[in-house]
Formats: sequence, structure tokens, C-alpha cells
Amino acid sequence: MAAPRGHEPYNTNGGDVGGRPRRYSQEDIERFAEELKIWLKVPENIWFKNFCLERDINPDLMSIWAEENDSFFGVLAQAKHVQEAKLVMGGLMNAYNSSIVKLVLGNKHGYSDRTETKVSGDAANPLAFLLQEADGESKDLVQDE
Repeated sequence: MAAPRGHEPYNTNGGDVGGRPRRYSQEDIERFAEELKIWLKVPENIWFKNFCLERDINPDLMSIWAEENDSFFGVLAQAKHVQEAKLVMGGLMNAYNSSIVKLVLGNKHGYSDRTETKVSGDAANPLAFLLQEADGESKDLVQDE
């Protein structure tokens, strides 16, 4: 909430914006960025939520910190690539449950099962190939005008 007109701004975040006081300083966020880099070097460390829970941090803060801090943004972006690589390699080597790997890669890294459907025909009768397949003689079913 903004301060009333003529009143000095409430200085809860070190600036002229209101809101709850910050629990983590920029130095804290940069320290967490360095810790995340080290944490990712352990082969078993894949899931970022575990990193947060081990440090009693709300996992939702990671995306907020990435918006506010360039250093954390870079580390988090790199961490996502490391996570993707570990999941793919673990899936290929059957080290991880393939269903979970597929789920995480699909939801967190944009992977998808792609099926292509090709529809062909001509401009005058775009579905003639379906009629041909259904009846054998599509020309008898199409009326010329």
C-alpha cells in the first residue's frame, strides 16, 4: 500500500516501494547461486526443489530471484541445462524411471511426443483421397457441375 499523500514513503524494502520486508538480501541470493552451482556437481542432485528444501527456502523464490538478480538468473539457466542433461542420460542408461523422466522433460524442458498428420488432396476436391479409400472410386461420388 502506498503512503498517504504528503507522507514519506514506507521504507520496508530499502526503496520507495511498500510491502513486506525482504528476507533475503542480494548477497544472500548470490550466495545461493554459488551454492546451487556446487550442489549441481553432485551426480545425484537433479531436482531443484531438493536444493531449496535442504536450505529451508521456498522453491517458488528461485524464479523471483532469477528476475531480480542477473547472477542467479545465469546460474538457474545453466542449472536447467544440467538437469536436462542428467535426466536424458539417466533415462538412456535406465538409471531413472523412464515415466518420470518423460514427465519432467515434457513439463519442465518442453519435450513432447510429436505425431505428424499429413492431409493431401487438390483444391477442387481436397478429400478425394478419403473417398477413394472408402469406396474405391471417388469420381463416382463427386458431382461435377
